[in-house]
Amino acid sequence: MNTLYKTFFLFIIIVGAMSCGGSKKAEQEALAQARRDSIALAKQNAVLPIQKKYGAILGMPPKEIDNVPLFEFIDDWMNAPYKLGGNTKDGIDCSYFTQYIFHDVYGNLIERTAQKQFDAPDTNKFKGQHNLKRGDLIFFNNKGSEFREITHVGFYLGNDRFVHSTSRRGNSGGNGVQISNLTKQPWKRMFVAGGKKPKFSNNTTEN
Repeated sequence: MNTLYKTFFLFIIIVGAMSCGGSKKAEQEALAQARRDSIALAKQNAVLPIQKKYGAILGMPPKEIDNVPLFEFIDDWMNAPYKLGGNTKDGIDCSYFTQYIFHDVYGNLIERTAQKQFDAPDTNKFKGQHNLKRGDLIFFNNKGSEFREITHVGFYLGNDRFVHSTSRRGNSGGNGVQISNLTKQPWKRMFVAGGKKPKFSNNTTEN
């Protein structure tokens, strides 16, 4: 029996108790509990504005935007300009941005540069894009070759979309923190590998 049916069943019991001369105090307490259960159910089924926003951006149902703190972090940084070596909202580069995601959202400190994030012993690298899951790093360079220097890194969100800070101008006409499509150029050509980090320090995992 799901929560909605339980709440309805409790309401029927309350009405029955009232008609059978149950104590007024018990009736009031039962009614108050029924209201609390209804409010809790409504909150559980509610879709937040940020879930609607990023569900539309990523092309997925809002309920699948289940890591709300992650998308609140992204929303807070969206459109911050790109700056090589930058680490503030006045300008930030790609690897500082991914480092901040892991630190601020998951409580996990990762390496500073894209190359070091790629080379780290705990980065489980893979080539198949079909294996990408939300929370994975994705690595790039101009040749799409693992034998060349890694020059760019992003954070995978799902449905071929990833968030990153880039010097390239996006659809908005500006550079910096934006969401891009991995199946579009130049990212499709530049893709080198995905990289899974170990379980986050706060025991949070992505689906």
